[in-house]
Amino acid sequence: MSSFAAPANVPAYLISNYLPFNLFQAQPYGNALFSSHWHDQVMEIIFVVKGRMQLFIEGYSYVGEEGDIILIEEGQIHGAYLMEKEEVPEYYAVLINKSILLTAESMHIVHEPLLNGKLSFPRCLRAEDDNYNDLKELILNIAAEYKSKKSGYELVIKSYLYRLIVTLTRVYGYEVSNSKAEGVNRRRIEELRDVMLYVEEHYGEQFTLNGISKLARMSPYHFCRTFKKITGQTFVEYVNLCRIRKGEEMIMNSSLPITQIAHRVGFNNINYFNRVFRKYRLCSPSEFRKQAVQDLHASTELN
Repeated sequence: MSSFAAPANVPAYLISNYLPFNLFQAQPYGNALFSSHWHDQVMEIIFVVKGRMQLFIEGYSYVGEEGDIILIEEGQIHGAYLMEKEEVPEYYAVLINKSILLTAESMHIVHEPLLNGKLSFPRCLRAEDDNYNDLKELILNIAAEYKSKKSGYELVIKSYLYRLIVTLTRVYGYEVSNSKAEGVNRRRIEELRDVMLYVEEHYGEQFTLNGISKLARMSPYHFCRTFKKITGQTFVEYVNLCRIRKGEEMIMNSSLPITQIAHRVGFNNINYFNRVFRKYRLCSPSEFRKQAVQDLHASTELN
């Protein structure tokens, strides 16, 4: 199974247009299994293999436990975190690009609302659900095919994906209501997405609470409260994690001094950068670079 850093707010990792799907388990960053993000045109299904995790999906908090199936629709802000004093859970994250998978030739097998955003699913399915075993079997079959990569595995996975989407649509799909309250909540979430994209693009700059709050069209107090409720992180935690991820990329892919990298990703104080980096990666930036070089040499020797 592939292992990736925390996903960013960009199109999800997909193998190809022919197989618009991927399966992975992200490496934790501190207490974040994966920081808050969303996927355009992609639905995500998380299957908790072992352990527990704290999930935030569009402002709702869930505890994902062993065997749970979590359904995340396209565009929904979601993040997952370690439970206090518990081990890192094992899980599969299945990403499916519906708009590519469901071509014009296959549209007749599903309800059109699945693609145009007029269907929604329950957030979490558990063993007591009547159709749980069917969905669990499909997810485990997809994982087994992806890991073994036997001849023709792409076609087998694609067939399972079709069955998965059709089952979800038939059994769990329901029309989304357009109440005034939901409209207000949707606008708030879209405003937070604007902020999160801004941070991803301007992570090296200094942010002020007043400036960011204006971008979100909220008061500073309301912005801080809403951001934490939707993402499960404070705004400072989100910014720091974004900067550490960018710094990690620079450490691995350049020979820039650590001090220069710290300034480029928005840390004016090298000691603070070192402290925050250690919090998320459990080592100093210098130790991380040394390990990355050793891993590269080991990989080169194997090849």
